[in-house]
Amino acid sequence: MDPLAQLKDIQTPQGVDWWPLAWGWWALALVAIVLIGFIVFSIVSSVRFNRPRRQAVKLHKSLVIDAHYPAQANQLIKRVTLHYFSPDKSASAYGDSWQRLLQSCLKPNQHAKVAAGLTLLTQHSYQPTPLSAPELQQIHDAVSYWLQHARLKQVPQTAPRGEVTDHV
Repeated sequence: MDPLAQLKDIQTPQGVDWWPLAWGWWALALVAIVLIGFIVFSIVSSVRFNRPRRQAVKLHKSLVIDAHYPAQANQLIKRVTLHYFSPDKSASAYGDSWQRLLQSCLKPNQHAKVAAGLTLLTQHSYQPTPLSAPELQQIHDAVSYWLQHARLKQVPQTAPRGEVTDHV
């Protein structure tokens, strides 16, 4: 007799089923869901927060650079700051305090890029003498830069100095 013929077939164990999941997979799934929820919430919040800024950039691009441009640009920036900051912070600011408020929304290394344009904007917005084309372009560049780079999540820390306007 052949001893190999007496052997019975090997019975393979039943495969390990993937369900129910081990607790580690449940924890991983929960962490993934929370992470995805946080990312979606952050993106939606960012889009909603920046919607007025995007609308202002779009409106700014449609403005015609003419003698009325400084007043229109000033009004546009004022509307943006009124949306993001409290009215007592931005509505009453004008002149040098308005310029300081606008520059405080930028990082310190960005002040030099817009200083001349914002100075022209804040001091010549409602002047009867028209500005030259290079000055208007300088204002346009400064306003465009400010609208795109202003840090609007944090309230400017610099309080307007010298100019008090309780009537506004």
